Amino acid sequence: MTALAYHKGDLMTSEELGASIRTNPTVIRRLISKLVDAGLLTSFKGKAGGVKLAKTPKEISLRDVYVAITDKKLIATPDKEPFKNCVVSCSMKKLMCELVDGIENNSMDYLGGIRLSDLTSKIAK
Repeated sequence: MTALAYHKGDLMTSEELGASIRTNPTVIRRLISKLVDAGLLTSFKGKAGGVKLAKTPKEISLRDVYVAITDKKLIATPDKEPFKNCVVSCSMKKLMCELVDGIENNSMDYLGGIRLSDLTSKIAK
């Protein structure tokens, strides 16, 4: 996303984006699909095709990107049954879920405050 923002509306292919971050283009195509579905990218098919940002870099937050590409929480919560004879064990799931929810909310707020334009402004020209 930062590479697309940096290149200001130029179409880029999954091969170019993959080379930029040293990742297989197939992985990039999976991410592109999610970002297109979220309305963050526009995709153009064909030999001269590629992708570009669907919004300005100032309109796209890192939270938008994170939410688009993952359906997982930042931190997993316990999923094991507690040991019934231990009051600590029986309380930990609720306590951990509260902590994780707080971390998740703070992280999302933080990511929401960072725009692609903030990142591109820090890239050496």
